Amino acid sequence: MVVSNEEIKREIFLLKVRDNKIASNGVPGQFVHIRIGNSFSPLLRRPFSIHDVEEDIFAVLYKIRGRGTFLLSQYKVGDQIDIIGPLGNGFNIEKYDRVAIVAGGMGVAPLYFLAKKLKAKKLTILLGAATEEKLVYVEEFSKLGELKIATEDGSLGIKGMVTELLEEIKETNFVAACGPPPMLRVVKLFTAKYNIPCQLSLEERMACGLGICLSCAVKSADNYKYVCKDGPVFWSSEIDI
Repeated sequence: MVVSNEEIKREIFLLKVRDNKIASNGVPGQFVHIRIGNSFSPLLRRPFSIHDVEEDIFAVLYKIRGRGTFLLSQYKVGDQIDIIGPLGNGFNIEKYDRVAIVAGGMGVAPLYFLAKKLKAKKLTILLGAATEEKLVYVEEFSKLGELKIATEDGSLGIKGMVTELLEEIKETNFVAACGPPPMLRVVKLFTAKYNIPCQLSLEERMACGLGICLSCAVKSADNYKYVCKDGPVFWSSEIDI
């Protein structure tokens, strides 16, 4: 059941759903598959990262990108919603004590839950977006670790891409990242250069979300892997991005 569905920034919504099974079993990096509406349009479910969990309520953070997410934004408090989850594999971060999180744009979606769950002695968060207006969860992340910000127009933090901050985390011993593929490629190269273990959370269009339709394939070292079944979190060395 929908607990709230609020627009927290222009066309960016935070949906909270009461579901004890998902809230109790979901781990950072996993996702849920949501059927939107009760008709055949849209036909396919939409995947969303588990953004946060509080007791028996979990949240997803999403941006309106098309018909499906627009219809999702119309759900009201008390509405029933058809969700499968938790699905996929999450982050593997238990043994690391100096962790860095790199989030580009809506890449914050799976990383806030991760940041809250971390028990690292030191947490550094690199947050980037095109403009200050498009940054999400700045205040919330600032309470969890050392926050460094980059915006492309220089409206907050340094002027440039979030990857320009990477040199500041070369002493860390684990990196988790989510964002656009070009950003993830740079993170992968950077962590390989400094021999830092790194996991990347990927976003792909999905049909089934269960590894049956094979529509979310990504190239891997030994053939292909599937974001819904093998991911959405991968070790950076596993995949060709």
